[in-house]
Formats: sequence, structure tokens, C-alpha cells
Amino acid sequence: MQSGSLSAPPYVRPGIAAGLVGAVTLDAYLLLTVVAGVRALTFDGFYRHIASGVLGAAAYASPVGVPLGIALHVAVSLTWGIGYAYAAARTPQVRERPLVSGIVFGIVVMVAMQLVQIAANIYRIPSAAMLANSFVAHVAFFGIPVAYVTQRLLEPKAEAA
Repeated sequence: MQSGSLSAPPYVRPGIAAGLVGAVTLDAYLLLTVVAGVRALTFDGFYRHIASGVLGAAAYASPVGVPLGIALHVAVSLTWGIGYAYAAARTPQVRERPLVSGIVFGIVVMVAMQLVQIAANIYRIPSAAMLANSFVAHVAFFGIPVAYVTQRLLEPKAEAA
């Protein structure tokens, strides 16, 4: 008789780890450049904007706006991380070329998330500088870290001789 334990596919844990790393590095970069640097948003406003995709304008006044924005950002990053790890586990070229794969992945994520913002009716047309900053953020601080973490965690462990 088999035990009733369920095991996750082998790409899930690397995907979760990669998604968490991507969420932290992306937010750190954006908080430094957009909030602390050009002061285009406040810390609260940064996460309330994310939450407004679900709550609408109420996110800017609600006490759950910031925690919900953080939770949504982490959940979306985890989903992207697992999706990337799934592709890397199934496609050797993706796993073996993390720099190129991470760059392409970051661009895909950036475009997809802008489409999500349009669908949620929270998209703001960015200036050229903000668009360039978003590109750097999604490629260098999300796509590439996700790719390298995934590659590292999906590599088969060396057998002890």
C-alpha cells in the first residue's frame, strides 16, 4: 500500500526560490530608483498601485492596500518563477543559456505585466526614462536572476565518488 503523500514536480521548488529572488531584487531596484531616486512614488504608493489592480481606487485609502500589493507582487513573481523553471526543466537550451534566456524572459515579463495593467485599467503611459528603467528592472533585476537561480537549482547534483 502506498502512502498518500504528494510530491511536487522537480521544477516547483527551484521556481519558488527563483521567483522569491526575482521579487526581492526587482523590488529593491525599483524602490531605489522610483521611490528613493526620482521620487515618482512613495513606498506606500508603489504597493498600493499594485493592489489597485484588484481593489481599484479603494487601494489608496484601504489599510490592506500595502500588504495586498506586496502579497500580489510576491504571488505574481512566484508564478513567473515556477513558469520559467518549468520551461527550463523541459528545454535544455533555456537552462543552459541563462543570460540570454533571462534577458528574453525579462522582456516577456515586462510586456505581459504591462498588458495586465492595461486589462486592470491601472496602466500609466511611462516617460521614456521610466520605460527604460522598467526595462532594466525586468531584465537585469528579474529575468536574469530568475534564470541563474533556476539553472543553479535544476542542475543535477554531482554523485559522490
